[in-house]
Amino acid sequence: MAKTRNAPDSRFAGVGRLWREAGPTTRLSVGTLLVLAIGLIGLTPKSVFGTELTWPYAALVAAFGWGRSGLAFRPMIILVIVGFAQDVSAYAPLGCFGFINLTTFGLSALVHRSFDRERSPVITTLSPIVIYAIGFAQVWLFASFNSNHIVQIAPIMQTFVITYILHIIIAPVFDLGRRASPIPGSRA
Repeated sequence: MAKTRNAPDSRFAGVGRLWREAGPTTRLSVGTLLVLAIGLIGLTPKSVFGTELTWPYAALVAAFGWGRSGLAFRPMIILVIVGFAQDVSAYAPLGCFGFINLTTFGLSALVHRSFDRERSPVITTLSPIVIYAIGFAQVWLFASFNSNHIVQIAPIMQTFVITYILHIIIAPVFDLGRRASPIPGSRA
């Protein structure tokens, strides 16, 4: 029997159905486990033929994705805890990555609450680039202040690109299944 063009592959139909039926707690838990797994893998040596590999900031992808659903305490608590783990692994002052993660989360919530994303593909396309650029500018500033000199921007730009590619691949995992409500008093 030939598959029709619109028929989903039966192997993945069950997973999609389960994900659509999953609540915010389940989705938050799966996203947290994914961020932790990517972070733990990132702690291993990453060198191929003498070339250092760049590892993405999965916490920024999670912050952006969770922010699309609006402000909530549970994602913020997870982002602060993951931020402290990032601080320890990167030898950064405690609180730097927590601040960066929360800034990304808040900016994502603001953008997705303020603009009509369904009818504006420009916002949907540009918002992650701009918000990640702000997050990585903060990484660069904190790194420069911490080292008492201006750090090279090339490694940070490489990480930015890899993080955006990761965003393209796994962003749907961080959808909490609810939409941010419009700002009170605005026309939605």
